Amino acid sequence: MSSLPPNHWYYKLKRACILGCSLYVLHDLGAWHAVMRSPDVSHEWFKIGLAASVAILAMKSYMELYQGKIKGVRVDYKNFRQATHMLIFLILLATVCFYVALSPHYGGAKTMLVLTVFGWGVLIPASLLLPTYAQNGVAVTLMTFFIQQYQ
Repeated sequence: MSSLPPNHWYYKLKRACILGCSLYVLHDLGAWHAVMRSPDVSHEWFKIGLAASVAILAMKSYMELYQGKIKGVRVDYKNFRQATHMLIFLILLATVCFYVALSPHYGGAKTMLVLTVFGWGVLIPASLLLPTYAQNGVAVTLMTFFIQQYQ
């Protein structure tokens, strides 16, 4: 175990490097172009996954910002059991939909790589780097931009 505090600059730099490298890997795999323009991607399944992602973001914002910050309720499993189970279901639904949507273009293993790099290399480091209000603001902004660009 390290004696450094969890919010030390070293860990922030490490998370930023992971985020940058993951974005480069996604760029190198052509993920943006594949999602936006590839005829091989099942866009109907992708839209269902996108809808599940919007629902995840809405629930996350409600729980963290409204219930947690404004009302002062501690955000944990004990206080939000049903919401936690709904979020688990929505994450599973989004993952399956994105896998089904992207697998005709990338194949099975490469699709898993893309989803893993996005989840573990982009979403988690970004959530560890940014405070809650910034996470939700950035997520809403990027989600809105993506939905507008998506055809």
